[in-house]
Amino acid sequence: MKKIILSTTIALVLMTGNSYSETKTSEQIKAEKVYQVKMDKAKATLEKANDALSKDYEKYGVFHPKVAEDNKVISEAYFTLGKLDESIEYALRALKVEMKLQKEDDPELAKLYFETGNKYYMHKQHPTAMLYMKEAAKIYEKNSEKESLALADTYEAIASVFINLEDNEQSLVYAQKCLDIRTKKLNKEDEALQRAHMNVNFLKKELEKK
Repeated sequence: MKKIILSTTIALVLMTGNSYSETKTSEQIKAEKVYQVKMDKAKATLEKANDALSKDYEKYGVFHPKVAEDNKVISEAYFTLGKLDESIEYALRALKVEMKLQKEDDPELAKLYFETGNKYYMHKQHPTAMLYMKEAAKIYEKNSEKESLALADTYEAIASVFINLEDNEQSLVYAQKCLDIRTKKLNKEDEALQRAHMNVNFLKKELEKK
């Protein structure tokens, strides 16, 4: 079954050598180099952020913006490396700090809820992903004028989670909400709008099969 694509996903290039002695193509070699650079950068970022977290924690304590940012950077580095358990752990740490620092309807808090939910989604923990994404949606709905496209992205993600929970009816509800916003805000040629149309049409066809 085709799944709605999340706007934020892990893009890992998995290159394996042929069991025979065939020469790799130039495209394969280039992809491997790009992948390795990406992994090396993530490892360096992780090391630097861990060092910063230790210093900032000692200097400021737990509930400080720098500590929250350190945890976010570590979470994203682990995410890039494909270490989802660790990525979720540090995302939750960052969220805990930000919940103390930010107003409960701050869009920055919504962004962190969304990113945490996406990590759970990638870890195939769909019910938990749903909880965090719906929290993000609640905040974006309170800021719908300024954050309409972020809200549309969140609705798209929730629709994707519902597909994985085998609930196409609820998936269509959120896919339609996404489409309604993007229709008002985006040009007809925009890829995100075209994807929203595709998602709604797909779900309607699936429901018609029942």
